[in-house]
Amino acid sequence: MSHPKKKLLFVTQYLQTGGVEKSLLTLLSELDYDKYEVDLLLFDHSGVLYKWVPPQVNILPPLFDTFSEPMSRAVPNLLKTRRLRLLTGKVLASSLAKFSRGKGVGIRWEVYRRTLPALKQKYDVAISYLDFFCNYYVAEKVRADRKIVYNHMDYEYSQGQGWPCPRLERRSFRLSDYIVTVAEPARQSLERNFPEFSGKMRVIRNRISAETVRRLALEEGYDDGFEGLRIVTVGRLVAEKGFDFVPEVCAALARLGLDFRWYLVGSGALRGELERRAAELGVTEHLALLGERANPYPFMAGCDIYVQPSRTEAHCIAVEEALALARPTVVTDIPSFRQQVQHGETGLIVPVTEEGLTEGLLRLISSGEDRLKLMCRLAGDTAPRYPEEMNKFYQLIEA
Repeated sequence: MSHPKKKLLFVTQYLQTGGVEKSLLTLLSELDYDKYEVDLLLFDHSGVLYKWVPPQVNILPPLFDTFSEPMSRAVPNLLKTRRLRLLTGKVLASSLAKFSRGKGVGIRWEVYRRTLPALKQKYDVAISYLDFFCNYYVAEKVRADRKIVYNHMDYEYSQGQGWPCPRLERRSFRLSDYIVTVAEPARQSLERNFPEFSGKMRVIRNRISAETVRRLALEEGYDDGFEGLRIVTVGRLVAEKGFDFVPEVCAALARLGLDFRWYLVGSGALRGELERRAAELGVTEHLALLGERANPYPFMAGCDIYVQPSRTEAHCIAVEEALALARPTVVTDIPSFRQQVQHGETGLIVPVTEEGLTEGLLRLISSGEDRLKLMCRLAGDTAPRYPEEMNKFYQLIEA
């Protein structure tokens, strides 16, 4: 006798080209749809990865379709469609956040709590796949027999940047059955701040489909005709990802007369500043900002060196992708990268400074032998990374 399928709900903000979004899509692509009926709730339907959602997933109407839009576009749209409740929430949340501590996450949720509707459907398991608003929404606005919330960050670093609201984190953790972190260092950081919930915490690392990454890497990539050494970094153009290091490191390498070009794949708040600083330093020809790409893998696969200069990560998907493509990789010395990369064996780990990044790049630029050694080691390691993680997820939803 067959059992009815369990009803699962996944909640995240959008499907832009971030590591969280890619790891969610990997998880969704590997679910057993003979056992599970899956709904996906997005705050809005923006992002170039939207088309990659598996066809078995039922995508619900957006919760707040102007969530990612700037006020200049959101306000006219909401006025035109007479959605005054959401308009009030958008304006109030934005205005009040400017006068609150940190990034205003707490005060913004106090507004969203009153403007966002609760879901009528009840689920067997509801999974918030993103920190902050998604966690709060699932904890407070969704009915489910079991609730799982995700933590994709180093909580202590984020706290230093003013992002978290410990009062709301504590509430969402109390109302949830499990708290999933994506790396052991991230779990330890969270546990130090919320020791009372340590029994609910589990580590399930972000995963990629190496086969899919390699297949997509065969598509068309570079079209600039550049014949020198190519360096690539993928990610949001923000300071926490270390992109502000890039112009200075470019300048240091350019002063040595090296023939290289550093390609940045992604969008973000630092784009204008990166362009301005590159012009000031005279390295515009050495820096190519490609913007957001649904498929960054041809650029990654075609590079000579991949670099991830982050100040903080929980478990970086882009690094997993670079390793799957057997690219010589330079990463910064932060806890999560020490878990992902073996120094000198699968990549180089360097200090989180302009000097550290410059020295690491110079080592690989000047030694084709070192690059080849890393590539051969990675290409020879065909075993799936973290194969047990999917079973860990199943254990939580079946517990």
